Amino acid sequence: MKVLVTGGAGYIGATVARILLDHDHQVTIVDDLSRNDDRQVPTDAEFVRCRVHDITQVLTPEAGFDAVLHFAGLIAAGESMQHPG
Repeated sequence: MKVLVTGGAGYIGATVARILLDHDHQVTIVDDLSRNDDRQVPTDAEFVRCRVHDITQVLTPEAGFDAVLHFAGLIAAGESMQHPG
């Protein structure tokens, strides 16, 4: 299965990506690295550095993804309330 994982540089996203790769799935990770660096990104995943707002650069009809797992977001709810944009 071909899977797109947003927020794949974060703890949960990177862990899920690793599990998918270990089960022979093809994984593309999208993360803007605003809250992490790329140390947790599995080296055998395709990595695209972009904001989730710009996901249409990656998520196109031709890309052929079977699933999208969305883990991109701010860690604290207060940040979202203060800066909803």
